[in-house]
Amino acid sequence: MKIVLETIPVWDAFKKETECPICLLMEEAEKDGVSYYLSSAIMTPEVRVETNDKGFCPHHFLLLSQGGKPQSLALVMDTYYEKNKETFSPYFKAIASSTNPRKAQKGVAGLRKAAEEREKGCLICKRMEDRLERYLFTVASLYSSDKEFKDFFSSSKGLCLHHSLLLGEMADEALKGDELISFIHDLFSLLEKNLDRVQKDDWWMTQKYKSENKDKPWNGAEDAHKRAVEKLVGKVRVIDPTKSK
Repeated sequence: MKIVLETIPVWDAFKKETECPICLLMEEAEKDGVSYYLSSAIMTPEVRVETNDKGFCPHHFLLLSQGGKPQSLALVMDTYYEKNKETFSPYFKAIASSTNPRKAQKGVAGLRKAAEEREKGCLICKRMEDRLERYLFTVASLYSSDKEFKDFFSSSKGLCLHHSLLLGEMADEALKGDELISFIHDLFSLLEKNLDRVQKDDWWMTQKYKSENKDKPWNGAEDAHKRAVEKLVGKVRVIDPTKSK
Protein backbone atom coordinates (compact mmCIF):
# COMPACT_ATOMS: atom_id res chain seq x y z
CA MET A 1 0.00 0.00 0.00
CA LYS A 2 1.38 3.39 -1.00
CA ILE A 3 1.80 5.78 1.93
CA VAL A 4 0.63 9.35 1.32
CA LEU A 5 3.30 11.92 2.21
CA GLU A 6 2.50 14.64 4.76
CA THR A 7 5.09 17.13 3.54
CA ILE A 8 3.56 20.41 4.74
CA PRO A 9 2.72 19.41 8.34
CA VAL A 10 6.11 17.72 8.76
CA TRP A 11 7.98 20.79 7.50
CA ASP A 12 5.87 23.05 9.72
CA ALA A 13 6.56 20.90 12.78
CA PHE A 14 10.33 20.89 12.21
CA LYS A 15 10.38 24.66 11.76
CA LYS A 16 8.98 25.09 15.29
CA GLU A 17 12.24 23.65 16.65
CA THR A 18 10.77 21.63 19.50
CA GLU A 19 12.47 18.70 21.22
CA CYS A 20 10.46 16.36 18.97
CA PRO A 21 8.48 17.49 15.90
CA ILE A 22 6.75 14.10 15.76
CA CYS A 23 5.45 14.60 19.31
CA LEU A 24 4.05 17.94 18.17
CA LEU A 25 2.30 16.30 15.24
CA MET A 26 0.94 13.53 17.44
CA GLU A 27 -0.45 16.08 19.90
CA GLU A 28 -2.52 17.47 17.04
CA ALA A 29 -3.49 13.97 15.91
CA GLU A 30 -4.73 13.16 19.41
CA LYS A 31 -6.73 16.39 19.66
CA ASP A 32 -8.27 15.69 16.25
CA GLY A 33 -9.22 12.16 17.32
CA VAL A 34 -10.89 13.35 20.51
CA SER A 35 -12.76 16.08 18.62
CA TYR A 36 -13.94 13.63 15.98
CA TYR A 37 -15.47 11.21 18.49
CA LEU A 38 -17.23 14.06 20.28
CA SER A 39 -18.62 15.51 17.05
CA SER A 40 -21.84 14.83 15.18
CA ALA A 41 -20.05 11.85 13.58
CA ILE A 42 -21.09 9.75 16.58
CA MET A 43 -24.70 9.95 15.37
CA THR A 44 -23.89 7.97 12.21
CA PRO A 45 -24.59 4.22 12.41
CA GLU A 46 -21.16 3.10 11.22
CA VAL A 47 -19.35 5.20 13.82
CA ARG A 48 -21.63 4.02 16.61
CA VAL A 49 -20.96 0.41 15.62
CA GLU A 50 -17.23 1.18 15.87
CA THR A 51 -17.49 2.86 19.25
CA ASN A 52 -19.70 0.08 20.62
CA ASP A 53 -17.38 -2.68 19.43
CA LYS A 54 -13.97 -1.09 19.97
CA GLY A 55 -14.27 1.88 22.27
CA PHE A 56 -11.15 3.58 23.60
CA CYS A 57 -8.17 2.96 25.84
CA PRO A 58 -8.42 4.31 29.42
CA HIS A 59 -6.32 7.38 28.59
CA HIS A 60 -8.52 8.41 25.70
CA PHE A 61 -11.74 7.69 27.57
CA LEU A 62 -10.50 10.22 30.14
CA LEU A 63 -9.62 12.76 27.44
CA LEU A 64 -13.08 12.33 25.95
CA SER A 65 -14.62 12.95 29.38
CA GLN A 66 -12.65 16.21 29.59
CA GLY A 67 -13.60 17.29 26.07
CA GLY A 68 -16.50 19.55 27.01
CA LYS A 69 -19.14 17.65 25.03
CA PRO A 70 -21.18 15.82 27.69
CA GLN A 71 -24.15 15.01 25.45
CA SER A 72 -21.99 13.42 22.76
CA LEU A 73 -20.04 11.33 25.23
CA ALA A 74 -23.20 10.32 27.10
CA LEU A 75 -24.61 8.90 23.86
CA VAL A 76 -21.43 6.97 23.20
CA MET A 77 -21.27 5.62 26.74
CA ASP A 78 -24.91 4.55 26.84
CA THR A 79 -24.59 2.06 23.97
CA TYR A 80 -21.02 1.13 24.93
CA TYR A 81 -22.37 0.11 28.34
CA GLU A 82 -25.02 -2.02 26.66
CA LYS A 83 -22.28 -3.87 24.79
CA ASN A 84 -20.38 -4.27 28.06
CA LYS A 85 -23.49 -5.73 29.65
CA GLU A 86 -23.66 -8.42 26.96
CA THR A 87 -19.99 -9.24 27.43
CA PHE A 88 -19.80 -9.12 31.22
CA SER A 89 -23.16 -10.67 32.16
CA PRO A 90 -22.03 -14.34 32.08
CA TYR A 91 -19.14 -13.58 34.41
CA PHE A 92 -21.30 -11.67 36.88
CA LYS A 93 -23.68 -14.64 36.92
CA ALA A 94 -20.80 -17.08 37.42
CA ILE A 95 -19.47 -15.03 40.34
CA ALA A 96 -22.90 -14.66 41.93
CA SER A 97 -23.64 -18.38 41.68
CA SER A 98 -20.21 -19.58 42.80
CA THR A 99 -20.31 -21.93 45.79
CA ASN A 100 -16.60 -22.17 46.56
CA PRO A 101 -13.55 -19.86 46.39
CA ARG A 102 -12.08 -21.57 43.32
CA LYS A 103 -15.20 -20.94 41.24
CA ALA A 104 -15.49 -17.40 42.53
CA GLN A 105 -11.87 -16.64 41.58
CA LYS A 106 -12.36 -18.26 38.19
CA GLY A 107 -15.31 -15.95 37.56
CA VAL A 108 -13.28 -12.92 38.60
CA ALA A 109 -10.41 -13.97 36.32
CA GLY A 110 -12.83 -14.39 33.41
CA LEU A 111 -14.33 -10.95 34.03
CA ARG A 112 -10.89 -9.37 34.20
CA LYS A 113 -9.86 -10.93 30.89
CA ALA A 114 -13.10 -9.77 29.26
CA ALA A 115 -12.60 -6.23 30.60
CA GLU A 116 -9.03 -6.15 29.29
CA GLU A 117 -10.20 -7.30 25.88
CA ARG A 118 -12.75 -4.48 25.83
CA GLU A 119 -9.93 -1.98 26.33
CA LYS A 120 -8.08 -3.19 23.23
CA GLY A 121 -8.33 -1.58 19.83
CA CYS A 122 -8.72 2.09 20.86
CA LEU A 123 -10.21 4.04 17.95
CA ILE A 124 -8.28 7.22 18.73
CA CYS A 125 -4.99 5.33 19.01
CA LYS A 126 -5.72 3.72 15.63
CA ARG A 127 -6.27 7.11 13.98
CA MET A 128 -3.07 8.37 15.61
CA GLU A 129 -1.12 5.33 14.48
CA ASP A 130 -2.21 5.83 10.87
CA ARG A 131 -0.96 9.42 10.95
CA LEU A 132 2.24 8.47 12.76
CA GLU A 133 3.10 6.02 9.99
CA ARG A 134 2.66 8.75 7.38
CA TYR A 135 4.68 11.31 9.37
CA LEU A 136 7.62 8.97 9.92
CA PHE A 137 7.61 7.85 6.29
CA THR A 138 7.51 11.49 5.18
CA VAL A 139 10.54 12.43 7.29
CA ALA A 140 12.62 9.63 5.76
CA SER A 141 11.37 10.39 2.24
CA LEU A 142 12.10 14.12 2.51
CA TYR A 143 15.60 13.34 3.76
CA SER A 144 16.19 11.64 0.42
CA SER A 145 14.27 13.89 -1.96
CA ASP A 146 14.66 17.40 -0.50
CA LYS A 147 18.17 18.71 0.17
CA GLU A 148 16.83 21.69 2.08
CA PHE A 149 14.97 19.37 4.43
CA LYS A 150 18.00 17.08 4.79
CA ASP A 151 20.17 20.05 5.81
CA PHE A 152 17.46 21.35 8.15
CA PHE A 153 16.99 17.92 9.70
CA SER A 154 20.71 17.40 10.20
CA SER A 155 21.02 20.68 12.13
CA SER A 156 17.80 20.25 14.14
CA LYS A 157 17.24 19.06 17.71
CA GLY A 158 16.18 15.70 16.33
CA LEU A 159 13.38 13.68 17.87
CA CYS A 160 12.67 12.18 21.28
CA LEU A 161 14.14 8.76 22.02
CA HIS A 162 10.78 7.02 21.51
CA HIS A 163 10.11 8.46 18.06
CA SER A 164 13.77 8.21 16.99
CA LEU A 165 13.58 4.47 17.55
CA LEU A 166 10.30 4.15 15.63
CA LEU A 167 11.70 6.20 12.75
CA GLY A 168 14.91 4.21 12.68
CA GLU A 169 13.02 0.92 12.55
CA MET A 170 10.76 1.91 9.65
CA ALA A 171 13.28 3.98 7.62
CA ASP A 172 13.97 1.07 5.28
CA GLU A 173 10.43 1.43 3.93
CA ALA A 174 11.44 4.77 2.37
CA LEU A 175 15.23 4.50 1.96
CA LYS A 176 17.70 1.92 0.70
CA GLY A 177 21.44 1.37 0.58
CA ASP A 178 23.77 4.28 1.28
CA GLU A 179 20.88 6.72 1.80
CA LEU A 180 19.46 4.49 4.53
CA ILE A 181 22.84 4.22 6.25
CA SER A 182 23.37 7.99 6.04
CA PHE A 183 19.92 8.65 7.49
CA ILE A 184 20.36 6.19 10.36
CA HIS A 185 23.74 7.72 11.19
CA ASP A 186 22.31 11.26 11.17
CA LEU A 187 19.21 10.30 13.15
CA PHE A 188 21.06 8.65 16.02
CA SER A 189 23.97 11.10 16.01
CA LEU A 190 21.35 13.82 16.50
CA LEU A 191 19.71 11.82 19.25
CA GLU A 192 22.96 11.29 21.15
CA LYS A 193 24.03 14.91 20.79
CA ASN A 194 20.69 16.29 21.90
CA LEU A 195 20.27 13.91 24.82
CA ASP A 196 23.62 15.30 26.01
CA ARG A 197 22.43 18.88 25.40
CA VAL A 198 19.26 18.35 27.41
CA GLN A 199 21.18 16.68 30.23
CA LYS A 200 23.62 19.61 30.40
CA ASP A 201 20.70 22.04 30.56
CA ASP A 202 19.14 19.94 33.30
CA TRP A 203 22.44 19.85 35.22
CA TRP A 204 22.75 23.63 35.02
CA MET A 205 19.20 23.93 36.35
CA THR A 206 20.24 21.93 39.42
CA GLN A 207 23.19 24.27 39.89
CA LYS A 208 21.04 27.40 39.62
CA TYR A 209 19.31 26.44 42.86
CA LYS A 210 22.61 26.80 44.72
CA SER A 211 23.03 30.13 46.47
CA GLU A 212 26.34 30.89 44.77
CA ASN A 213 24.68 30.66 41.34
CA LYS A 214 21.44 32.52 41.97
CA ASP A 215 22.61 35.64 40.12
CA LYS A 216 24.08 33.78 37.17
CA PRO A 217 22.11 33.52 33.89
CA TRP A 218 19.81 30.58 33.29
CA ASN A 219 21.16 30.10 29.76
CA GLY A 220 17.81 28.76 28.59
CA ALA A 221 17.59 26.09 31.28
CA GLU A 222 14.42 27.36 32.98
CA ASP A 223 12.37 24.48 31.59
CA ALA A 224 15.17 21.92 31.38
CA HIS A 225 13.43 19.46 33.71
CA LYS A 226 10.42 19.32 31.38
CA ARG A 227 12.53 19.01 28.25
CA ALA A 228 14.59 16.26 29.88
CA VAL A 229 11.45 14.20 30.33
CA GLU A 230 10.10 15.02 26.87
CA LYS A 231 13.37 14.13 25.12
CA LEU A 232 13.56 10.78 26.86
CA VAL A 233 9.97 9.50 26.73
CA GLY A 234 8.16 11.85 24.34
CA LYS A 235 5.01 13.89 24.98
CA VAL A 236 2.45 11.87 23.05
CA ARG A 237 2.50 8.17 22.14
CA VAL A 238 0.16 5.68 20.56
CA ILE A 239 -0.76 3.82 23.74
CA ASP A 240 -3.39 1.30 22.66
CA PRO A 241 -3.09 -1.67 25.05
CA THR A 242 -3.01 -4.03 22.06
CA LYS A 243 0.55 -2.80 21.47
CA SER A 244 1.77 -4.16 24.78
CA LYS A 245 0.18 -7.61 24.55
